[in-house]
Amino acid sequence: MPTATGNQRKASVFEIVGAWLHIWTAPRDVEIPPVPWRKLLVWTGVGAVVLAAALAFAIPRINDTKAERAAQAQAEEARAAAANRERALKVMEPRFRSAKALAPAAGASAAEVAAARDALLRDVESAITADAKKRVATGELSSVRGPTTCEPAQAAREGVFDCFTVARVVPRSETSSGGAIGYPYRAALDYRDFTYAFCRVEQFPGEKLVPDPSKVVQIPAACRK
Repeated sequence: MPTATGNQRKASVFEIVGAWLHIWTAPRDVEIPPVPWRKLLVWTGVGAVVLAAALAFAIPRINDTKAERAAQAQAEEARAAAANRERALKVMEPRFRSAKALAPAAGASAAEVAAARDALLRDVESAITADAKKRVATGELSSVRGPTTCEPAQAAREGVFDCFTVARVVPRSETSSGGAIGYPYRAALDYRDFTYAFCRVEQFPGEKLVPDPSKVVQIPAACRK
């Protein structure tokens, strides 16, 4: 690098750094001091020690903070799960009814027994529609149009039915085959004494959602036995 003479001016910090990095060439009248390698090595070592000390101090605290946040998130998830379970159990709380007046007389024929059971199912459907309308009044459901229809539940014992209460009819159109939107129920009929229980079934958001079995709140036993 050029040596200092009486005609040379001192370079600025930016000019010195630029010359050291070989990204700027100093004119002859600019004095560029040599690179202070020893000082740089000393300060690099000092910087490394300071950085190591800072990391040694900060990393455990960062890990503690992460563990704390994870524990808080886990606790919040547990509280939310407990609250959801309590809500779902309230929604699905069984309703019990008796319709003994519809029971067939002793010695009734098979046709009379079948007719009595059919009348009991119609009574169940009416009771579910009335229950859904009460839930609309309390704000639990948005609307109910009716009617309620029940079909034998698959893989269930005799007398257990899946029921559906219509909330809104979807008309047929060029892009839709039509249908109905509503609320599912489950009913369990006892043909021995013509009593029954029914529960509103908790729905899961999303048609293709596969819920975690460990988090699903089961339908009360009174409606699935």
